[in-house]
Amino acid sequence: MAGKYKITADIRISTTIEPDGYFDAYDALEFEDESSFYGEDVGANGHVTFMVEADSEDEATDKAREILDNISFHSNDIEWEIEDTTIEGIEEIVPPMDMERAKDIILAFIRDRRGEYSDDMLAALTFVVEQLLTP
Repeated sequence: MAGKYKITADIRISTTIEPDGYFDAYDALEFEDESSFYGEDVGANGHVTFMVEADSEDEATDKAREILDNISFHSNDIEWEIEDTTIEGIEEIVPPMDMERAKDIILAFIRDRRGEYSDDMLAALTFVVEQLLTP
């Protein structure tokens, strides 16, 4: 039965900023721009959380890694690259127990026992659970 996992991750983005423009001095006489600008590497750190459905923590980790490997960052005019991603935490979100969830878990348990017990025994168990746990 698939469960939900909360993923927390850190993401490092980076880019190179290189000034592309000129100085404008309105009232200066014989103003010369002798500037020579070079690119400057800039980085920033972000933190994200998201949910995945998986049958195990290992599968949740694999799904989270795939999502983070394909993540992109959108900005107005600057192109940023994803430099690094790190999964900080994986937490299984266990829903609170209620009658419907308990019924589903017990019926799944009964279905998994096919071959261990007779068909009549499994049918009887299913019938009793359906009758007792259906409002």
